[in-house]
Amino acid sequence: MSARLETLRRRLSATAGDEQVDGLLVSSADNRRYLSGFTGSAGFLIITGQEAILLTDFRYVEQATAQAPHFTVAKIEATAWPALAAELKRLRHRRIGFESENLTVDSHRRLLEALRESGAEVELVPRRGFVEEQRQAKDAREVELIRRAVELADRAFETVAARLRPGVTEREVAWRLEVYMRERGASEVSFPIIVAAGPNGAMPHHRPTDRPIERGEPIVIDMGCRLNGYCSDMTRTITLGEPDAQFWRIYDIVLRAQQACEDGLKAGILGRDADGLARDVIKAAGYVDQFGHGTGHGVGLAVHEHPWLSHTRGDMPLREGAVVTVEPGIYLPGWGGIRIEDMVVVGPARGLILTTAHKQPVV
Repeated sequence: MSARLETLRRRLSATAGDEQVDGLLVSSADNRRYLSGFTGSAGFLIITGQEAILLTDFRYVEQATAQAPHFTVAKIEATAWPALAAELKRLRHRRIGFESENLTVDSHRRLLEALRESGAEVELVPRRGFVEEQRQAKDAREVELIRRAVELADRAFETVAARLRPGVTEREVAWRLEVYMRERGASEVSFPIIVAAGPNGAMPHHRPTDRPIERGEPIVIDMGCRLNGYCSDMTRTITLGEPDAQFWRIYDIVLRAQQACEDGLKAGILGRDADGLARDVIKAAGYVDQFGHGTGHGVGLAVHEHPWLSHTRGDMPLREGAVVTVEPGIYLPGWGGIRIEDMVVVGPARGLILTTAHKQPVV
């Protein structure tokens, strides 16, 4: 954690102009954990060039002291704003960055009021995605933790899928997957598991229902788990029995699009260009209007984080060590959808695919 803290300090000192700040107030739970190691559900970090302070309430003081040895732990009351204001006043810094994507409008207002009441002459400067940018490049330990989460989800999918029979409901399949992962160490699922059979597969984020799964129809299964704090995310599309000809045609297009993107992933490529590697294949096949989401996103402490493989928001170059999904899809209303998703570590020349679950669609 000390190396992450020092990297953040170097980046803070390198800022200039309107973005220049004397320190950073961290309110995001994932960023708090990333920088300090503290896993509790409440607290703030104040990081300056000289000090690293973790403010939390009575419930977590002992835990924070044990988990965040590089931070000074300060106990605060349930109403944090006066304590935060007092600490910022004590530090005597004029410009403090805050996480504008995380701190709510109401929380920002309350903190400003507390600063005024304390007499602290502090300007709060919005810093968007500052820690998230640093989190993009995973170290070897993080990659290993992610790999374990990926492996657990892969085994859950293969085990549960092999036992499915027509008549099982979407909801039952989702529950079997979750039970498998939780019984083997997952603290939770990364996101509500998607099981979308038949026409429901045309909705990329369909929630499982009591609809029975029929023989030969496409079943989109999008799932992941959180293990030791890190997430996994994978999608496979399968059928229970032989599908129709359209399934094979669409499946081949999506698989080729995924392969094209995975083959071209490397450090330095812009997220929009990585997205284009898959999107161009689908466009050439005549289905670009049926592929309305981005090709992928970063995964780590959060299941959706920087960088974005997207034609609309992928303006950031991929960094070596980033872990991203590659998940093109085609969705046809009234018929269903097909999506295939792997997780990949970005390397200097190509990516390392972490997902090992088979891509044989007929179960």
